[in-house]
Amino acid sequence: MRKLILLPVLAFAAPALAQDVPGQAGEVANAIAACKAITEVDRIHPDRLPAAGWELARRRGARSGVVVHGVYEAESDRVRIVVATEQERDKSCVVQAYLESTGDYGTLLQAVSQEIGMPERQDGYSYFWTDADKAVRVDPAGDAKRPFARFEITSLPQESAE
Repeated sequence: MRKLILLPVLAFAAPALAQDVPGQAGEVANAIAACKAITEVDRIHPDRLPAAGWELARRRGARSGVVVHGVYEAESDRVRIVVATEQERDKSCVVQAYLESTGDYGTLLQAVSQEIGMPERQDGYSYFWTDADKAVRVDPAGDAKRPFARFEITSLPQESAE
């Protein structure tokens, strides 16, 4: 069995909304499953997320009632699903899981791997899973103050049987 390597700090873009509590592996696996259910080769179906328990997120702070279009959260509020303009264009669905520290990236990936299986390959700090019709890629993102793991789910084109 392969072990995932703990990864150092990498800084990318900050999450759409700031979460206070780190995401757990089971929540990440559930979000990945929800993304797989709405992701097709030719279209993304974010309208299916509310039936799976994912509602549009609300911005925190002084304007707490403002809905953030394209960002979904479940009751736990620790993991987000993002289906914004870029994801609609790319036919992808993104899961963002907040991390308490950048050192928790590898720990979360090890736990998620127990839920969804070991990744098939690694390229730098990115890990990849594939099944019959979907691909999952994870990368560290955010910054040292707000790190998160970014899982991108896409559909794989099916070859026609002739």
